[in-house]
Amino acid sequence: MTVDYKIDAMFELRKFLWNKLKEHNLFDQEDYYSDNLGSEIIPIMPVQQLPEMDQFLNGKKHIVYDKIGMSYEENWLICCEKVLFTLYSTDITEIYEMRNLMVDLFRRMDESAKDVNSSRGTDKLIFHSIHIVETSPIDPSTEIQGFLSTDVILEVKYSRVTDGVGRFA
Repeated sequence: MTVDYKIDAMFELRKFLWNKLKEHNLFDQEDYYSDNLGSEIIPIMPVQQLPEMDQFLNGKKHIVYDKIGMSYEENWLICCEKVLFTLYSTDITEIYEMRNLMVDLFRRMDESAKDVNSSRGTDKLIFHSIHIVETSPIDPSTEIQGFLSTDVILEVKYSRVTDGVGRFA
């Protein structure tokens, strides 16, 4: 059996968050349509984004993410990751809206995990708990001139389906 090592909990979180941001009208996907690509660009980007993205996102609210920690507990089937989301906007109200939605989505631990499980695109991951570890004050961004930013850190516990000897299936 071939194992798909591209499966990643972060990708499922990103997809879930993007759908919720659109569902609650915090982002309009048409604002993120790229004529060059012929499709929408999801404005939730990995920390190492391409310079072309900076130009495309010029003046638009967006989110940058990175994994900032990963460990396994005594039960080596459960992975514990910390994920940092940095929210950017030129409008403080938009920052509050994004942060408040994320707090509402991800503060409920097991229930938050159930929500993500119900929308995941793979049956190889099972989320057990998701909660807010920390949020930071809204400040002028040190990375992008003219933007405000805040951080939201999540702790995500999940497991991956394994074979009979504990390897990824």
